[in-house]
Amino acid sequence: MGISKTEVNLRRLLAAAPKQQNQAKLAHYVATLREQLEQLAEERTPEGLPRIAKVTINDYSEKIEAIAAKLVAPSQDIEESHESFAASSSQGSSPKGVENHIPPSPGLRRRAMPSSHSDERTRKDTVEDPSGPVRLDATTQAHIEKHRNLQEDLTDEMVGLARQLKESSLLMNQSIENTEKILDSTERAVEHSLASTGRVNVRAVIRCYGKDRPVIWASVITQQLAIASSTITPSAVFLTRIEFPSN
Repeated sequence: MGISKTEVNLRRLLAAAPKQQNQAKLAHYVATLREQLEQLAEERTPEGLPRIAKVTINDYSEKIEAIAAKLVAPSQDIEESHESFAASSSQGSSPKGVENHIPPSPGLRRRAMPSSHSDERTRKDTVEDPSGPVRLDATTQAHIEKHRNLQEDLTDEMVGLARQLKESSLLMNQSIENTEKILDSTERAVEHSLASTGRVNVRAVIRCYGKDRPVIWASVITQQLAIASSTITPSAVFLTRIEFPSN
């Protein structure tokens, strides 16, 4: 059973994804890989059975999730750095020997609130599900679409070349069979022509010399056997003449 176009594209994207350093493009790769894996799992044979084994589907899924984990890892590092920075700030802000903490003024509190809110929003955006839609610019989308079209064209061209090779092999076999038939027919025709030529020569000799005197011409069997076996040509055939004296 051959490999479908969807599986070919999935394998190529799996091989290219680990080399991608752009997080936005990598997230798009992960989303595309998951869509292709769903399509691959839904493919069926003419008998109605799954075309791809469940073990293979699970293997592809594990590889995709391993790539997706690279998107989650940077967000965890950012969150840990934020927490460590907040802890160090709280420890260094209280001077030694001061027991009572003086609350900040309302003005400072109002200025600090938007910063905290933006930090939380940044964390949420970073920890967001990488499988969600990623906004790409027109140039990146055109580049991805161009490579996808090239992959599809290459796959179609390989299928066409395989079909042409099969047709050429069939035509060559048919031509060889026809040539063998022609050679056999030609050989039979040559043998028949040689045999006919030998019989005509014998009749001509008998007509020319048969009325002169009582002569017995004995070439008959020798000539026919020689022509039939193709050991000599009709021009090289000689006749053996046996004469009896006339009364």
